[in-house]
Amino acid sequence: MRVERSLAAVAAVLLSLTFSGASAQSAAPVSLQRDGAITMAGRTLKCGSVRNVLDSRLPNLGIASPGVLIMNPRLLTKQPQTVRLFVFFHECGHHHVGGNELRADCWAVGEGVREGWLDRKGLAQVCTSFGDAPPTPTHPSGRQRCGNLDRCFAAATERQRTASTGSTPKAVPPKLTSGPTLIRPGVVPEQEAPAFQAAPAP
Repeated sequence: MRVERSLAAVAAVLLSLTFSGASAQSAAPVSLQRDGAITMAGRTLKCGSVRNVLDSRLPNLGIASPGVLIMNPRLLTKQPQTVRLFVFFHECGHHHVGGNELRADCWAVGEGVREGWLDRKGLAQVCTSFGDAPPTPTHPSGRQRCGNLDRCFAAATERQRTASTGSTPKAVPPKLTSGPTLIRPGVVPEQEAPAFQAAPAP
């Protein structure tokens, strides 16, 4: 009985350590570096020359304004790492493709596939983060965005596959317009004989 209690206590401690480790990983801080880069999800992120700002009072995860990318570290730490990265690249995408939300989503997906941090599991996490949100004056519905994510992911993975294999369209072989004619050396085919021939010398 005493041995069973000891084993149960050890198991409880190990389980507690496992959960605390997972919690610490999911709550990894989002920080702003001296060079202006944002560190989160094990990556150091910059969006070209755009200035990064952290604001815990922001009512949503992130927002893009002219020349500025603002992230809410308090809300981001509650999200899976892939979602955090997607939010950053989505907002960065606005600085590349403009204000269209679906195009910014697609740009973020393309970067995620190219850099290797976005797979099907992560894509599902991003879609879940949208919830079943209805359309608003600024954003499409969550369902529409999820459908767009799937299409963008399929296109991005195909581009990545093509780039990694280096495959190019096969060249079309030339077509033979007529069959070959076998001619003995020194003999001119009758149809190709010259129209005028000199008379033999007397």
